Amino acid sequence: MGTEKYISDVKVINYSIEKVYDKLSNLNNLNNLMDPEKMKKVKEQVPNAPDFKFENFKANEDECSFSINPIGRVGIRVTEREPNKLIKLEGDESLPINFNCWLQFLPIDQDSCKIRLTLHADMSPMIKMMVNKHLKEGVNKVADALTIIPYE
Repeated sequence: MGTEKYISDVKVINYSIEKVYDKLSNLNNLNNLMDPEKMKKVKEQVPNAPDFKFENFKANEDECSFSINPIGRVGIRVTEREPNKLIKLEGDESLPINFNCWLQFLPIDQDSCKIRLTLHADMSPMIKMMVNKHLKEGVNKVADALTIIPYE
């Protein structure tokens, strides 16, 4: 097993750092984002985003889980919060790889901020061969998606 690191480009979100952090630091807020109509709008704005169908979504402030085809059940939990600066997430034992993800925030002004995602994935060489390209692209696609969701 080896740990690989995937870092997104720095993206700009046109909402205050407080609104962005408040929305993303509470996983229960993802409930409204998983609405099929909202997912459809994200797909329209990020056309090369994977066409995943999330099912059985459940969340509370610190944890969420869902089923996604073809992966199966996925569980994620918040492991650390640093207000308006950092959110650390990790996958639970339901996944074939161990991972943690950092969402880092920097203010630009009162109405916008920057975000960067860093994914650390611990995986076997065989799994790495299968998912490396997807993870490299995926961190930027997730970062792109985070720039277009509503933070009100």
